[in-house]
Amino acid sequence: MSYIEQSLGANETVHYAARFPTARYAAAWLTLLFGLVAGISCLLYGAPAIAALILICAATGFCAILYEPWTTEIAVTNLRLIYKRGLFQRRTNDLQLRAIEEVQLHQNFLGRLLNFGNVEFHGTGVDDIRPPALNNPIAFQRAVQEAIGANHDAAKLPDQLSVPTSKAS
Repeated sequence: MSYIEQSLGANETVHYAARFPTARYAAAWLTLLFGLVAGISCLLYGAPAIAALILICAATGFCAILYEPWTTEIAVTNLRLIYKRGLFQRRTNDLQLRAIEEVQLHQNFLGRLLNFGNVEFHGTGVDDIRPPALNNPIAFQRAVQEAIGANHDAAKLPDQLSVPTSKAS
């Protein structure tokens, strides 16, 4: 069970779970594939020690590239933004939607072409949250803004339902 599922409150639902860019997974698999090809080539040419070293480096590179996606969870619920990272040591940032003042999107040219980028969150009286590059950052930004709007509208609802009372003298 993921950290986000464990930390949800009774009336809390996930609106959007962020994902990492496909390019990151492709880079990891290409690293592993290149290492396998190079290692097998070295093995065929009679260099087993170099082949073993190349295979170890390829496996290490694969794990290093995918460590962050394997150990990071980012989601927007109807109440808060949740950002969890870490495998052996868990570090979390929960930012209540009502405390978010500004949402910034950063995409360079390659990010626009491959649909990835960074979304930063600035809150009132709290630390800023700067998650790593995410897949489809515009959808993530929109999900946060819609959740803020829905949360804001829900907060106004009880005031609209109250009927003013007048005192008769």
